[in-house]
Amino acid sequence: MSRGFLSFMADTAAYTDSEKKWVVNLQRFDRYWYDLVVNPHEVAEYFDSRQLIIDYLKRVKQEVEDVLEKRFVYFICSRERVRFNTKKSPRYNPLTRSVKLHLLIGKDKIKRAIHCRFFDVQRQSFCKPKIELCEKYITVTDTQGNLCTRSIHDFLEDANIFLGLDSRVEYVGYTKNPESRPTNGEHTGLNHTLHRLADDSRDSLIYFNLFKVITRANNEHFMLDFAMANAMTDEVNVDLEGRIIEKCFILYFDAAGQDRNKKNELAELSKNLRKLSEERKINKIFVHYEFENLTEYGLFSSTEISRNIRHVFTVQVTDDGVEIEDERGQVRVFS
Repeated sequence: MSRGFLSFMADTAAYTDSEKKWVVNLQRFDRYWYDLVVNPHEVAEYFDSRQLIIDYLKRVKQEVEDVLEKRFVYFICSRERVRFNTKKSPRYNPLTRSVKLHLLIGKDKIKRAIHCRFFDVQRQSFCKPKIELCEKYITVTDTQGNLCTRSIHDFLEDANIFLGLDSRVEYVGYTKNPESRPTNGEHTGLNHTLHRLADDSRDSLIYFNLFKVITRANNEHFMLDFAMANAMTDEVNVDLEGRIIEKCFILYFDAAGQDRNKKNELAELSKNLRKLSEERKINKIFVHYEFENLTEYGLFSSTEISRNIRHVFTVQVTDDGVEIEDERGQVRVFS
């Protein structure tokens, strides 16, 4: 199946004459901790976490290109630093069958304890596993002697632990090649973000997002309603689609780290929104960003946006500029 295989639908009179809007929803996301790229052999010399991440992102890219080509919109985020407290050993409670683990949070290394249970697939019961800790990693050995090593962020997300933290969006970008941009480090936005966070004891995480863009149209004359995936019609080409979504998120989060180029980003989005309206009668973009499964790693904020698990907003261009309205009805105008 290739992108645009239903392109003929976008040329029908009933569709082209209709007033339209885009509905943009999260299709999938992938996340990794940038420390795994910078320090690839920290777990063991034979274990290259950087190469594992690159190989995985290459596979994701190929999967996307094999179906309906899209662009990845990525968020460079920071989170309060979290580490295992290796000075305190894990403690197992036989009554609750839970393990108590100790953490150090933030620049001040605030002590926190969490409780989690480990399920033995072979025995189909909760168990007391062998646990080895270092600051950034946990290794669990099951009853069969199989080892599983996870970074602290992956472990906390998998165990669905809530610590009252969020991912602060520092930079938004888009790419065709997630295995190289911004993963290879040759990225101005990433470097500036890392430099600003160097003294704040915050961890850098990168989220790669793929979006489903549905064009909704209503034609009262023909008494027809349309809901067409843009990837199927290719009414708006893949690169322009990605750039428009990227710019919508840049303005929505309005991160301080992107102030330097915001004037250019705004001008480009304004031009493209007017083009969509004039050439395709696409007048609004409705965006809904929310993870299907609730975890604390799906809680996002920025210097302008309060932390929330759900980010819903509408973007349109008006005579006053680019207008963003959130689901509470609050409007921001960028001009």
